[in-house]
Amino acid sequence: MVLAFWMVSRLTREIITLENQITKKQMELSNHQEYAGVLGGSSALHMGNIAGLSSSLLPRASLFAQYADQASSMSAMQNLQQQKMMGRVPYLNNQMMQMQYEQSAFMQFKQAAMKALKEQEAAILNKRETELQLELTAMQNDLAKKKKQLESYESLNEQTRERLVPKFS
Repeated sequence: MVLAFWMVSRLTREIITLENQITKKQMELSNHQEYAGVLGGSSALHMGNIAGLSSSLLPRASLFAQYADQASSMSAMQNLQQQKMMGRVPYLNNQMMQMQYEQSAFMQFKQAAMKALKEQEAAILNKRETELQLELTAMQNDLAKKKKQLESYESLNEQTRERLVPKFS
């Protein structure tokens, strides 16, 4: 009898702890999905579109935004210089038009590089989301088992109580 009461108490604590852990995992998964949504959104990442992220992912997102901006700018500059050296950027007599043409080419190269970087970051996030989903599924399965065990021990407690209660006729 004491064992059954002890098991009910222990399982109840374990279930509460597990439910809290599941809630935290679900929140973490939701945060990753929100960040992935931001990555899939607009072409530029800036504080305006990452400011609403959770505090756990905000540092990663802000560092990625800075890195992606710098890396895509460097890549665009290298591509533009390479295109110039290969003679693929026409020389225009009007300096203003030349500047506009080069700026347009630079922005196209930068957007392409930014897209590739965002896809890499999204792949990392997708992998983490898959891991979180697997962990969450395992925790939910464990919770279901513990709830069944708890029902079993509660039933045993009830049967034991019924047997121990004196019966007067």
